[in-house]
Amino acid sequence: MADTPAPEFLRFVADERRANRLPAPAPAMAAGAVSQPILVSGEQATALLRVAAKRAAGLIRPTKRSEAVWVRGDSELAVNLVAITVKIAAGLIVVTIPVRCDQVGNASVDVFFAVGSPDQPAGLYASTLRRPSGPPLIVGIWGEALVAFAWQCVLGMVSGLAGATGKDARGNVLVPVEMAASDKGLLIVPMARHRFSGSSGLKATIATRTPITRPTK
Repeated sequence: MADTPAPEFLRFVADERRANRLPAPAPAMAAGAVSQPILVSGEQATALLRVAAKRAAGLIRPTKRSEAVWVRGDSELAVNLVAITVKIAAGLIVVTIPVRCDQVGNASVDVFFAVGSPDQPAGLYASTLRRPSGPPLIVGIWGEALVAFAWQCVLGMVSGLAGATGKDARGNVLVPVEMAASDKGLLIVPMARHRFSGSSGLKATIATRTPITRPTK
């Protein structure tokens, strides 16, 4: 995933600042310093998660492609990147991924992440089930990959928004240090990274067999 925040994330942060919901970027933030949290509503999160989904699928530049096709042996799964949705509640993020295959047709898979809340912060920690909710034939083959993809989308959105808020004293984009889910939305806390951190983005921490993605026409 590219270090440079996507234009959609930059526009979101700019709009929040024009509405006086976010302050201007602090100059020369020292390592470990945090800035004002960003609040993203559920509706806003869905639009931004779709941006992260395209980038997670390797579509960094603007494109009209709406699907990625995963291939594993003789199995194929089409993942809809522009219809992914997210619901946010207290301590919970639910990512719904529309998919289709020849055996099942159109379907959707729900991936649940238990995360921190404003009353019980947990940094960037999240827990989930190994097997998501969806048609047994799909989750039996693609379950782990769909969980990993959903988590990569969440991290991509959170990292992109944190990076869009500004840079630290060394010119590196900020990184998220905490996210908290509530009925109001997702709260993201940006931080100036410590010197031992060598990347602007965060990588998915779930080990899984990664499917091959075949470009669609």
